[in-house]
Amino acid sequence: MLNHIFLLTAIVVGGFLTIQGVINARLSQSLDHPLQASFISFAVALIALVGIMLVRGIAIPSPMLLKSLPPYLFVGGILGLIYVTTVLVLMPKIGATNVIFAIFVGQTVVSLIVDHFGFGGLARHQLDLPRIAGVILLFAGLYLVQMKPG
Repeated sequence: MLNHIFLLTAIVVGGFLTIQGVINARLSQSLDHPLQASFISFAVALIALVGIMLVRGIAIPSPMLLKSLPPYLFVGGILGLIYVTTVLVLMPKIGATNVIFAIFVGQTVVSLIVDHFGFGGLARHQLDLPRIAGVILLFAGLYLVQMKPG
């Protein structure tokens, strides 16, 4: 039962990504440059995060701790920037469904590789025929959602 709740939560949050993309795309169209919209998006997120941490009594990591971490652990922020900016640029050009579906296909392919090899210390989940078939069906779905009627 708990797994179903986790899956439902992930589905709802996935829906939030589409809404975020639409809002950020509109914000980008209202500004001079797409990176301005990304900046505002991340600035608002930072302000909200600091507020939540203050309310919950969670300390901001010390500079000493941050300095001791391997540099690759900071790449997540750059990947977030690439994601947000790509979505807000592409949505007006190819539509929300095409962008989010293509991103989902990319996420799934990379997730299969991560699971297969257990990257990042995750539990290994072998790449097998059903998973490969699922990815093939996702690519077929991506093709179908782009088809124009008539």
